[in-house]
Amino acid sequence: MLRLFCVALSLLFIAAPASAETAASSSLPLVLVNDTDGAISESQNTPRQNRPARPQRYICVIDQSGSIGGGGQVSCPANPGRVGGRCRCANVTGSGTLLTY
Repeated sequence: MLRLFCVALSLLFIAAPASAETAASSSLPLVLVNDTDGAISESQNTPRQNRPARPQRYICVIDQSGSIGGGGQVSCPANPGRVGGRCRCANVTGSGTLLTY
């Protein structure tokens, strides 16, 4: 029984390419269908390919929780420096921490 199955399977593999060649050589036009609705193209994977990299931006954040009548934080643009280091904002009392975004 197994021998018969193997013979039938091998005949199927031999006959399939032969029938495909005769179908391809027939006079019917060949139509290729490409369904890209759910596919992700290579250009969609790299959207930043044409845009330059954004420069790093630095801010100084000062905690105002210890001041009189105020709470929260004050921030201002800062010059590049060591992130996590100390920095100052104009017209604000105290020093803060340099962060990036």
